[in-house]
Amino acid sequence: MGRWYSKTNSHLKDEIKHTVLPRIERALSDPVDTECPTNCLCHNVDNKRVAELVNQFSDDTRWTDAVYVLECFPRGVTQKVVREEFRLQQDAPWVDQAQSKNKLLYVGVSQNVVNRMLEHVIAKGAGAHFTQIFPATRLLSIEWYPSKSLAYRAEPITAQVLEEGTSDQIYVSQPG
Repeated sequence: MGRWYSKTNSHLKDEIKHTVLPRIERALSDPVDTECPTNCLCHNVDNKRVAELVNQFSDDTRWTDAVYVLECFPRGVTQKVVREEFRLQQDAPWVDQAQSKNKLLYVGVSQNVVNRMLEHVIAKGAGAHFTQIFPATRLLSIEWYPSKSLAYRAEPITAQVLEEGTSDQIYVSQPG
């Protein structure tokens, strides 16, 4: 376990490039037969179902700190609606940037991924602003870490790797 704590950001980035990026590329390239895949976060979402989805990414480390990647539903929304919803004084540039892309990804970090997924999906106002505007539809990846600090370091690096390594038609949101 000590090897993780001494990881430089460069080492983390290399590991994310070799694990998370291929996982995301595979998930996004897999054709979905219907508008809503069977592993969606859109329908009949409850604690058990989300736990089953999260369990697909579990390993034998028993680590609880994780960086996760969600695919989100692109939809049209006006800046006025966003300002009113979140009581903002100014426009949120990320809304227009996201709406100009074909696919949307959200990168987050949590110590309790199941609860955080439920907050993004069904808890009104508890999820991130991004997932409140662009609802999460699919869990694409979870990478587990031995400490909260390492997971928080890995979150923006994961977003950077995805921005650099995926199509220009994919918007990557990372709140940190």
